[in-house]
Amino acid sequence: MKTLMENNPQGLAHCPMCTHTVPAEIDLRGRWARVLAGQKCPRCSASLEVAVVVRIPEAA
Repeated sequence: MKTLMENNPQGLAHCPMCTHTVPAEIDLRGRWARVLAGQKCPRCSASLEVAVVVRIPEAA
């Protein structure tokens, strides 16, 4: 049985409620990057499940 390594780096997401770019954990499984479910914006406490991922940290 293979164990899957989770790849959840810290990135930046655009909060749809307060329109600020806030830090969030990013889910990199599959083709698209998404914000992990259950996170809240640190500024306004809105859900980040529909937030747009703005930046993913990658090595050059």
